[in-house]
Amino acid sequence: MWGITETLQLVCIAGTIGFCVALYWGLRRKNIRREPGDKKISVLIAARNEAEGLASCLQSLADQDYPEELSEFIIIDDDSNDATAAIAQEWVKKDNRFFLLHLDNDAQRLVGPKKRALLAGLKISSGEIIFTTDADCLTPRNWISGMISCFGEKTTAVCGLIRFKQTDGFWGNLAAFEGLINAILNAAVIGAGGALSCFGANLVYRRADFFAVGGYDRGSKSLSGDDDLLLQRFHRGGKKLCFCCDPQLAVETRGPIGCGAYLARKRRHLSAGRKYEIHWIALAAMIYIGSFLTVLLAVVKLSGVYSGYLFLIGWALLSAALLLVFIKGSKRLEASGYFAWALVAALFFPLIFSLIHPLSLLPAPSWRGRKN
Repeated sequence: MWGITETLQLVCIAGTIGFCVALYWGLRRKNIRREPGDKKISVLIAARNEAEGLASCLQSLADQDYPEELSEFIIIDDDSNDATAAIAQEWVKKDNRFFLLHLDNDAQRLVGPKKRALLAGLKISSGEIIFTTDADCLTPRNWISGMISCFGEKTTAVCGLIRFKQTDGFWGNLAAFEGLINAILNAAVIGAGGALSCFGANLVYRRADFFAVGGYDRGSKSLSGDDDLLLQRFHRGGKKLCFCCDPQLAVETRGPIGCGAYLARKRRHLSAGRKYEIHWIALAAMIYIGSFLTVLLAVVKLSGVYSGYLFLIGWALLSAALLLVFIKGSKRLEASGYFAWALVAALFFPLIFSLIHPLSLLPAPSWRGRKN
């Protein structure tokens, strides 16, 4: 019995290591920067009860170094019951680049609330290139010009980095570390010619290509995954993608404060995984089986029921592969300060993945009063 289990564990671990090799190769791809050109751009900001951070977000957009005549910023107020609309209206009055669109709640909508808001913004936008960010984010002054310079003639979408404004305490640091891991993973997959996920707070794409691939999936009312699924849709349509690794173009966002906020955020993001393309679901299943069997064999080994050691070779090789990908990715993204976190995560990856991955099967928790 344990021989079959050990064999299956090693096969799954070998497949996971093979994926790590592909990631390492994908991180070798370099960005090609060009002149920004004269493209008209539209920035979409979906906002629901974002009065606390909206003014700072809009100020960072107003300070962009991109030509004013080629810029428009569209705030979509998604039925807020705080001062969100009033703050946005102030900017509309003093800067003709800003536009405010108000949406009433619609329980019969065919898509999730954020998708609905972004679609409404798209309908009134006039830019050839669409930027999306969140209402609690801060954008660097050269964000628009820098991201635009990553577009080649055939590029459909450019995915950028995010950086947490605060990393106080264990949960804030954990979220920041996971953000770096996600960035490395996203950059590596895109560099290898695939598409897995991206940060919706720093995503840019061609308006025409959005509609060419059918836009967002209709009938999905999910609270998360709009950006990931759109990116996969672009890839499925044969569109060219790019990941911008320049840390100077990272968008700052608020991190979770406390365990409850961290877990809610984690569940919301993981819940989108059920709608990913089948090959990503199959890969996740393989990694989960390998991780679970590694933990199982370790437990029975410690209990004295099992005397084999072969499974430890797979565990050690996997940990080494993960750590090498992290080191390569950190260098590629010019990030530092999280090696100790990465070492612990690599050593205990089978246990961590076995515990966390089942969360992707749970529905997303409510967000700003919305359950879907």
